[in-house]
Amino acid sequence: MTDAELRPVAFAIAYRMLGSVSEAEDAVQEAFLRLHRARAEGERIESPRAYLATVVTRLCIDQLRSARVRRERYVGE
Repeated sequence: MTDAELRPVAFAIAYRMLGSVSEAEDAVQEAFLRLHRARAEGERIESPRAYLATVVTRLCIDQLRSARVRRERYVGE
């Protein structure tokens, strides 16, 4: 599959998890950077679709955890 075919799949996962287009696009972009970096380093990736799904999911979980921590630390009115 090409990047153009993989991007909508990755975006759908990220958007469902994060609920924000901009945050989903950021997660997808970071996942593609990691995919291309891994390939450039010679890593053999059997299924780019599964790789991206895993990376996007982990990035979204990290983003959600970070947002929760920021909300819990907020000391305001």
